[in-house]
Amino acid sequence: MTRKEDADMRFNEFGQPIGEAVSYTGARLPEPVSLVGRTVLVAPLDAWQKRAFYRRIFGPDCDESIMTYSSHHLYPDETAFDSEFRLMTASRDPLFFAILRKPDAADRPVGLLSGGESLVPQGWGLVRDSSNLLGMYALMRIRADMGSVEMGHVIYTGELQRTRQATEAQYLMARHVFENLGYRRYEWKCDSLNAPSRSAALRLGFKAEGCFRNDMVYKGRSRDTDWFSMTDREWPAVKERLETWLDEANFDQKGRQKRRLQDC
Repeated sequence: MTRKEDADMRFNEFGQPIGEAVSYTGARLPEPVSLVGRTVLVAPLDAWQKRAFYRRIFGPDCDESIMTYSSHHLYPDETAFDSEFRLMTASRDPLFFAILRKPDAADRPVGLLSGGESLVPQGWGLVRDSSNLLGMYALMRIRADMGSVEMGHVIYTGELQRTRQATEAQYLMARHVFENLGYRRYEWKCDSLNAPSRSAALRLGFKAEGCFRNDMVYKGRSRDTDWFSMTDREWPAVKERLETWLDEANFDQKGRQKRRLQDC
Protein backbone atom coordinates (compact mmCIF):
# COMPACT_ATOMS: atom_id res chain seq x y z
CA MET A 1 0.00 0.00 0.00
CA THR A 2 1.43 3.40 -0.97
CA ARG A 3 1.42 6.42 1.29
CA LYS A 4 -1.36 7.95 -0.84
CA GLU A 5 -3.47 4.81 -0.41
CA ASP A 6 -2.86 4.50 3.33
CA ALA A 7 -6.24 4.08 5.01
CA ASP A 8 -5.01 6.04 8.03
CA MET A 9 -4.03 9.12 6.01
CA ARG A 10 -5.60 12.34 7.27
CA PHE A 11 -6.86 15.10 4.97
CA ASN A 12 -7.68 18.71 5.64
CA GLU A 13 -10.77 20.57 4.45
CA PHE A 14 -9.09 21.13 1.06
CA GLY A 15 -8.60 17.43 0.45
CA GLN A 16 -4.83 17.69 0.99
CA PRO A 17 -3.01 14.92 2.92
CA ILE A 18 -1.63 16.09 6.28
CA GLY A 19 0.43 14.49 9.03
CA GLU A 20 -0.95 12.75 12.06
CA ALA A 21 -2.17 14.85 14.95
CA VAL A 22 0.24 14.98 17.89
CA SER A 23 0.27 16.56 21.31
CA TYR A 24 3.91 17.25 22.03
CA THR A 25 5.32 19.86 24.39
CA GLY A 26 8.99 19.26 23.61
CA ALA A 27 11.91 17.30 25.06
CA ARG A 28 14.27 18.12 27.89
CA LEU A 29 17.60 19.75 27.14
CA PRO A 30 20.47 17.31 27.67
CA GLU A 31 22.51 17.83 30.83
CA PRO A 32 26.06 16.67 31.60
CA VAL A 33 25.08 13.43 33.35
CA SER A 34 26.96 10.13 33.53
CA LEU A 35 25.59 6.88 32.10
CA VAL A 36 26.82 3.58 33.48
CA GLY A 37 26.68 0.29 31.61
CA ARG A 38 28.07 -3.19 32.20
CA THR A 39 31.32 -2.56 30.33
CA VAL A 40 31.61 1.18 29.84
CA LEU A 41 31.01 4.52 31.55
CA VAL A 42 29.86 7.60 29.63
CA ALA A 43 30.76 10.78 31.51
CA PRO A 44 30.57 14.53 30.80
CA LEU A 45 33.83 16.25 29.96
CA ASP A 46 35.74 17.45 32.99
CA ALA A 47 38.92 19.48 33.36
CA TRP A 48 40.55 16.47 35.02
CA GLN A 49 40.20 14.54 31.76
CA LYS A 50 42.19 16.99 29.65
CA ARG A 51 45.54 15.20 29.83
CA ALA A 52 43.92 11.88 28.97
CA PHE A 53 42.24 13.40 25.91
CA TYR A 54 45.55 14.89 24.83
CA ARG A 55 47.47 11.64 25.31
CA ARG A 56 44.86 9.32 23.81
CA ILE A 57 43.08 11.33 21.08
CA PHE A 58 44.40 14.81 20.34
CA GLY A 59 48.17 14.74 20.92
CA PRO A 60 50.77 14.73 18.11
CA ASP A 61 51.61 11.05 18.69
CA CYS A 62 47.99 9.88 18.49
CA ASP A 63 46.46 7.99 15.59
CA GLU A 64 45.58 10.69 13.07
CA SER A 65 43.53 8.27 10.98
CA ILE A 66 40.66 8.46 13.50
CA MET A 67 40.36 12.17 12.61
CA THR A 68 40.01 11.73 8.83
CA TYR A 69 36.24 12.21 8.75
CA SER A 70 36.06 14.50 11.80
CA SER A 71 36.19 18.28 12.02
CA HIS A 72 38.74 17.80 14.83
CA HIS A 73 42.49 17.51 14.38
CA LEU A 74 45.66 16.74 16.34
CA TYR A 75 47.48 19.43 18.34
CA PRO A 76 51.27 19.95 18.40
CA ASP A 77 51.46 20.34 22.19
CA GLU A 78 49.28 20.36 25.28
CA THR A 79 49.26 24.15 25.51
CA ALA A 80 47.76 24.41 22.04
CA PHE A 81 45.07 21.92 23.07
CA ASP A 82 44.14 23.77 26.28
CA SER A 83 41.84 26.35 24.71
CA GLU A 84 40.08 23.78 22.53
CA PHE A 85 39.39 21.51 25.48
CA ARG A 86 38.06 24.42 27.55
CA LEU A 87 35.62 25.23 24.74
CA MET A 88 34.54 21.61 24.49
CA THR A 89 34.02 21.35 28.24
CA ALA A 90 31.96 24.56 28.40
CA SER A 91 29.86 23.81 25.31
CA ARG A 92 26.24 22.74 25.67
CA ASP A 93 25.56 22.27 21.96
CA PRO A 94 27.48 20.19 21.13
CA LEU A 95 27.38 18.57 24.58
CA PHE A 96 30.47 16.38 24.74
CA PHE A 97 30.91 13.10 26.62
CA ALA A 98 33.91 10.90 27.35
CA ILE A 99 33.63 7.15 26.84
CA LEU A 100 35.57 5.46 29.63
CA ARG A 101 36.57 1.97 30.61
CA LYS A 102 34.22 0.70 33.33
CA PRO A 103 35.77 1.00 36.81
CA ASP A 104 36.24 -2.08 38.95
CA ALA A 105 33.56 -2.95 41.45
CA ALA A 106 35.58 -1.39 44.28
CA ASP A 107 35.51 1.96 42.47
CA ARG A 108 31.74 2.09 42.00
CA PRO A 109 29.87 4.65 44.12
CA VAL A 110 27.72 3.38 46.96
CA GLY A 111 24.27 2.35 45.75
CA LEU A 112 25.23 1.41 42.18
CA LEU A 113 24.50 -2.26 41.64
CA SER A 114 27.23 -4.42 40.17
CA GLY A 115 26.58 -5.07 36.49
CA GLY A 116 23.60 -2.73 36.34
CA GLU A 117 23.00 0.38 34.32
CA SER A 118 22.05 3.62 35.99
CA LEU A 119 22.23 7.38 35.90
CA VAL A 120 24.82 8.72 38.32
CA PRO A 121 25.54 12.33 39.33
CA GLN A 122 27.95 14.57 37.48
CA GLY A 123 31.49 14.30 38.78
CA TRP A 124 31.93 10.53 38.74
CA GLY A 125 34.05 10.07 35.69
CA LEU A 126 37.43 11.46 36.63
CA VAL A 127 40.21 9.78 34.62
CA ARG A 128 42.89 8.52 36.98
CA ASP A 129 44.67 6.65 34.18
CA SER A 130 44.65 8.03 30.62
CA SER A 131 44.34 4.49 29.24
CA ASN A 132 40.79 4.38 30.66
CA LEU A 133 39.70 6.92 28.04
CA LEU A 134 38.38 4.98 25.04
CA GLY A 135 36.69 7.67 22.96
CA MET A 136 34.22 10.53 22.82
CA TYR A 137 30.95 11.63 21.26
CA ALA A 138 28.43 14.45 21.62
CA LEU A 139 24.76 15.34 21.44
CA MET A 140 24.41 18.19 18.96
CA ARG A 141 21.98 20.19 16.82
CA ILE A 142 19.66 20.04 19.78
CA ARG A 143 16.08 21.08 18.92
CA ALA A 144 14.28 20.26 22.14
CA ASP A 145 11.09 22.02 21.05
CA MET A 146 10.84 19.69 18.03
CA GLY A 147 12.20 16.66 19.83
CA SER A 148 15.20 16.20 17.54
CA VAL A 149 18.85 15.67 18.46
CA GLU A 150 21.92 14.32 16.68
CA MET A 151 24.69 11.95 17.73
CA GLY A 152 27.94 13.48 16.48
CA HIS A 153 31.65 14.16 17.05
CA VAL A 154 32.15 10.40 17.33
CA ILE A 155 35.82 9.55 17.76
CA TYR A 156 36.87 6.08 18.89
CA THR A 157 40.40 5.04 19.74
CA GLY A 158 41.58 1.87 18.03
CA GLU A 159 40.93 0.02 21.28
CA LEU A 160 37.22 0.94 21.21
CA GLN A 161 36.49 0.37 17.54
CA ARG A 162 34.32 -2.66 16.69
CA THR A 163 33.90 -3.67 20.34
CA ARG A 164 31.11 -4.50 22.75
CA GLN A 165 31.97 -1.31 24.66
CA ALA A 166 31.36 0.84 21.57
CA THR A 167 27.94 -0.69 21.03
CA GLU A 168 27.00 -0.29 24.68
CA ALA A 169 28.11 3.36 24.70
CA GLN A 170 25.75 4.04 21.81
CA TYR A 171 22.95 2.06 23.45
CA LEU A 172 23.28 4.03 26.69
CA MET A 173 22.99 7.38 24.93
CA ALA A 174 20.10 6.31 22.70
CA ARG A 175 18.19 5.05 25.73
CA HIS A 176 18.89 8.32 27.53
CA VAL A 177 17.72 10.38 24.55
CA PHE A 178 14.42 8.56 24.14
CA GLU A 179 13.51 7.44 27.65
CA ASN A 180 14.95 10.13 29.92
CA LEU A 181 14.86 13.20 27.69
CA GLY A 182 11.78 12.42 25.58
CA TYR A 183 13.06 13.03 22.04
CA ARG A 184 11.08 11.92 19.00
CA ARG A 185 13.96 11.81 16.52
CA TYR A 186 17.60 10.79 16.92
CA GLU A 187 19.94 11.59 14.03
CA TRP A 188 23.26 10.25 12.77
CA LYS A 189 25.14 11.99 9.95
CA CYS A 190 28.50 11.27 8.40
CA ASP A 191 30.73 11.90 5.43
CA SER A 192 29.31 9.73 2.63
CA LEU A 193 32.82 8.26 2.16
CA ASN A 194 33.02 7.15 5.78
CA ALA A 195 32.02 3.51 5.27
CA PRO A 196 32.58 2.42 8.93
CA SER A 197 30.27 5.17 10.18
CA ARG A 198 27.58 4.32 7.66
CA SER A 199 27.76 0.66 8.62
CA ALA A 200 27.67 1.48 12.33
CA ALA A 201 24.53 3.60 11.92
CA LEU A 202 22.67 0.81 10.13
CA ARG A 203 23.92 -1.85 12.56
CA LEU A 204 22.70 0.20 15.53
CA GLY A 205 19.22 0.52 14.05
CA PHE A 206 19.28 3.90 12.34
CA LYS A 207 17.55 4.10 8.96
CA ALA A 208 19.11 5.75 5.92
CA GLU A 209 17.39 8.91 4.73
CA GLY A 210 19.55 9.96 1.80
CA CYS A 211 22.56 12.03 0.86
CA PHE A 212 23.00 15.82 1.03
CA ARG A 213 25.37 16.54 -1.84
CA ASN A 214 28.01 19.28 -1.47
CA ASP A 215 26.78 19.68 2.09
CA MET A 216 29.93 21.27 3.49
CA VAL A 217 33.61 22.01 3.03
CA TYR A 218 36.03 20.85 5.71
CA LYS A 219 39.76 20.23 5.85
CA GLY A 220 40.04 21.66 2.33
CA ARG A 221 37.73 19.15 0.72
CA SER A 222 34.09 18.80 -0.26
CA ARG A 223 31.78 16.60 1.76
CA ASP A 224 28.56 14.87 0.81
CA THR A 225 26.68 13.96 3.99
CA ASP A 226 24.66 10.79 4.51
CA TRP A 227 21.70 11.16 6.88
CA PHE A 228 20.30 8.46 9.17
CA SER A 229 17.63 8.61 11.84
CA MET A 230 15.80 6.63 14.50
CA THR A 231 12.38 7.57 15.90
CA ASP A 232 10.76 7.07 19.26
CA ARG A 233 8.37 4.54 17.71
CA GLU A 234 11.27 2.49 16.39
CA TRP A 235 13.25 2.65 19.63
CA PRO A 236 11.48 -0.17 21.59
CA ALA A 237 12.32 -2.77 18.93
CA VAL A 238 15.87 -1.41 18.52
CA LYS A 239 16.32 -1.42 22.31
CA GLU A 240 15.21 -5.05 22.59
CA ARG A 241 17.65 -6.12 19.88
CA LEU A 242 20.56 -4.19 21.44
CA GLU A 243 19.86 -5.53 24.92
CA THR A 244 19.67 -9.09 23.60
CA TRP A 245 23.05 -8.69 21.93
CA LEU A 246 24.65 -6.93 24.91
CA ASP A 247 23.45 -9.56 27.40
CA GLU A 248 26.22 -11.48 29.17
CA ALA A 249 24.79 -14.73 27.80
CA ASN A 250 25.71 -13.64 24.27
CA PHE A 251 29.44 -13.66 25.01
CA ASP A 252 31.79 -16.51 25.80
CA GLN A 253 34.48 -16.51 28.48
CA LYS A 254 36.88 -14.75 26.11
CA GLY A 255 34.35 -12.00 25.37
CA ARG A 256 33.57 -13.21 21.86
CA GLN A 257 30.02 -12.75 20.60
CA LYS A 258 27.87 -15.82 20.01
CA ARG A 259 25.32 -14.05 17.80
CA ARG A 260 25.83 -10.97 15.64
CA LEU A 261 23.72 -7.92 16.41
CA GLN A 262 22.15 -8.28 12.95
CA ASP A 263 20.92 -11.75 13.97
CA CYS A 264 19.36 -10.71 17.29
